[in-house]
Amino acid sequence: MEADDSSSVKRLRCSVKNYDWGRIGRESRVARLFSLNSGLNVEESRLYAEFWMGTHESGPSFLVETLENGASMGSERSESLSLKSWIEENPSVLGDKVVEKWGVNLPFLFKVLSVAKALSIQAHPDKELAAFLHQTRPDVFKDGNHKPEMALALTKFEAPLWVY
Repeated sequence: MEADDSSSVKRLRCSVKNYDWGRIGRESRVARLFSLNSGLNVEESRLYAEFWMGTHESGPSFLVETLENGASMGSERSESLSLKSWIEENPSVLGDKVVEKWGVNLPFLFKVLSVAKALSIQAHPDKELAAFLHQTRPDVFKDGNHKPEMALALTKFEAPLWVY
């Protein structure tokens, strides 16, 4: 893949998380999206919870080489360049201000969720506290970034939402 080819749209192979609150098999939008994205079959007995797009080390995205007509040249991750590595080779795609502040890691993680049952309540620290906790206890707090979240329903969705 051309390292300096930063002017064209890139196709990504994204990651999936299979948490116990996900939807099973083809009931899951995440599973169907994963299948379309990867070319792999949905496992009907498997739970599909989250589809991740980004540079997070726990579920990185990979660039997929495509032919001129846009067709994929395969789905093997081992032959693909990670999005993070590609950004390292092409930092100008993020712009100077983003690279100065965040480096080559994207300052967000885009997720699609497919939820079958209630999620646990999560409390995320602000940026300053997250950095402190990560510095003092990296074994527990794996990430020094804050995690502001936004939800946009793609299908009918009902849930209580508490904002602090």
